[in-house]
Amino acid sequence: MEEFKQVIDASIGYLVGRTSRAIIRRLSKKFADAGFDVSYEQWSVLIHLYRKDGQTQQELSVTSVKDKAAITRLINILEKKNLVLRIPGQNDKRSKQVYLTHKAKAFRDELVAVVEDLLMEAEAGISHTEMDACKATLNKIFQNFEQLNQ
Repeated sequence: MEEFKQVIDASIGYLVGRTSRAIIRRLSKKFADAGFDVSYEQWSVLIHLYRKDGQTQQELSVTSVKDKAAITRLINILEKKNLVLRIPGQNDKRSKQVYLTHKAKAFRDELVAVVEDLLMEAEAGISHTEMDACKATLNKIFQNFEQLNQ
């Protein structure tokens, strides 16, 4: 049983997954409490458009680390909520550029404030040194998998 606990309960995969689910639940609640009809998954697309508006679905798929089908579903939902719109590309009409609407741009700062508040909650009681080491380690793990997937 101790071996099982070490392999499963103490594994980096389990710990990261559990933490990720806790973050998703908390952020979804914070968005709802603040009056925003935006899920964590939708936020993961919006944030990339806030950084660079007018991306293709392919670009969003790569930057958000989601498959094409998931991005298509998320963009469809965001379009129905009048948060994004798709405009055919100038060179290739089949390739659509995804842009934020005025509505999405208007509450950007409020959404970011909710996320910043969540991050403060997450980092409570953790030193800057511990957070820096945690982030560096997680980035190394991600890079290991990225290299294996190439």
